[in-house]
Amino acid sequence: MYDLIVIGDDISSYIASTVASHYGLNTAHIAKHDIESTYSIGDYSFNLDPTPMTGFGINQTGHSLLSELNISVTEQEAFLLNPSYQVIMPEHRIDFFNDKNSLVNDLIREFPEKAPEIKAYYNAVEKNSKVFLKWMQNHPFIKLRGIKDYFSYIKLIPHLIKFKFATKKYKRTIFRNASLRKILEAQHALLSCEKDGFDSFTSHFQYSAPQRGIYNFQRGKLTLLSSLINKFQSTNGKYLNKCRLLSIKKGKLNELEVTDSKGVTSNISAKYLIISNKSEAIQILLRRKKKRINIGEWIRPTRISHYPFTLHLGILQKNIPEKMAAHVAVISDANKDIYDNNLIILELSPSKDKKKISKGQILISATVYLSDDSKLWSKKKLNENAHSIIERLEYFLPFLKENIQFIDIDKSIEISMKYRDIVNPKYQLRSSFISGFLAKNNQTRFKNIYLTGASLLMDAGFEGEIISGMYSVYEVLNKRK
Repeated sequence: MYDLIVIGDDISSYIASTVASHYGLNTAHIAKHDIESTYSIGDYSFNLDPTPMTGFGINQTGHSLLSELNISVTEQEAFLLNPSYQVIMPEHRIDFFNDKNSLVNDLIREFPEKAPEIKAYYNAVEKNSKVFLKWMQNHPFIKLRGIKDYFSYIKLIPHLIKFKFATKKYKRTIFRNASLRKILEAQHALLSCEKDGFDSFTSHFQYSAPQRGIYNFQRGKLTLLSSLINKFQSTNGKYLNKCRLLSIKKGKLNELEVTDSKGVTSNISAKYLIISNKSEAIQILLRRKKKRINIGEWIRPTRISHYPFTLHLGILQKNIPEKMAAHVAVISDANKDIYDNNLIILELSPSKDKKKISKGQILISATVYLSDDSKLWSKKKLNENAHSIIERLEYFLPFLKENIQFIDIDKSIEISMKYRDIVNPKYQLRSSFISGFLAKNNQTRFKNIYLTGASLLMDAGFEGEIISGMYSVYEVLNKRK
C-alpha cells in the first residue's frame, strides 16, 4: 500500500509525484505513456505543447521548485531567450525583448502613431503583473478559499477598479487598432491555455512574460520531465509507465486495477490519489450510479474549445530567417478571428541541440488550434490542415517546400490525437463572479482525492501547471498532519 498514487502524464502530475516523494510520502506514479518515445520521432525531439516555459528565473516558481527538490539545471541545459518570442504579420514583425524599453520601442517602431498609448499600456502591464504576482505568491491557489483571503482581496479591489477604467480607454485606442489587437491576442494564445480573456487583468501577467524570462531547455520539456523522473526514482518513488488504468474503487483506501504494457493486470492501493484533470482516470472517477451535482462545475463549467494540431518538420537551416526567435506566432490577417485558420505557432529546436541533428538542418514545430469538433479531426481533414500549414508558411518562409528534409504527416496526426492527455488545449471558463479570477478548486467530492492540471490555474499560464502540481501535494501533506 502507498501513501499516495499520482495518475497522469502532464507536467503537473510529474511535479506532484516528485514533490510527494521528496517529502517522504511513499508514492507511486501511474503514467499511460513513455516520455522518451512520446517526445520524439526517430532521432528528432519535439515539444508536444507549444506553450513557452516561464518561471525559471531566480526566485520564480519553476526555479524555486527545482531548488526545493535539489535538482540542478546547468546553463547548457536551460538558457534564457532574448527575444522571448516574436509576433509576425504580413506588414509587421515585433520582437518581444526581455528589456521592457526595448520591447516598447520595437512596438513603437511598427506603430509610431500609437507611441503614447503603447507606453501607457506597457506601464500598466508592468504594474498589474507585479500586483498579480504578489497575490499569487501570498495566495498560491489564486481563488479565495477563506475569510483571510477575502480580507486580503479587499486590498486588491482598488487595482481592479483602476484596471476596469483603463480597459475602457484601451478599447478606444489600443484595441481599436486591428493589428495591435491581434498582436495581443497572439501573445495570449501563445502563453495561456485560456481561449478568451486577452483583455483581462491577469492577461497582463502573461504579457509581462518576456520581462520575467522565457527559457529553453536542451531537449525542450523532456529535459524537465526527465529530471523530475530521475529525482522521483532516486527517492524510492515507484514509476509505472505504459500502464492503463482499468478501475478505481474509492474509499478510505483507494484501490486501483492497472494493466501494464505486457497485458498483465495488477492491483495497487493508496490512501490518497492525485489525478490529472486531463487523464482518462477522471472519467473512471466520475462513473457512479447516483449522480451528485458538483455546484462549482454547474455554475462555472470548464469547456474545451480547441485542441492543438502540430506538424513536425525537419528543414534546412538556410531557410530560417537569421533573426527568427525560438517561439513565433504568425498571423495571416489582422481583420480575421485568430482561431479561424489565422494563427500558426512556430517553435524552433533549442540551439544547443543542433549538434545532434544532421549538418545544416533544424527542427521546427508548427501548431494550429482546431475546434473540438470531431468532423475537423478526421484523418482526411487533418491531412488537409497539414498541407494548409505548409502553404500558409510559404509566405513567411519562402521555398519552404523545397527545403523540407523530414516530414511525416501521418505520424504528426497520430501524435496530436494520441497525446491529448498531455498537451494543454484551449479552455473556456467564466471568471469568478466575486474575484474575477479563473482559478478552480483542486478538491473533489472525495476527501482523499485531489486534482492537478493547468486548467485549474489558468490565470498563471505555464506557471499555473507547476503550482497546480505542487499544491495538490501540499493538500495531502496538510491532511496528514
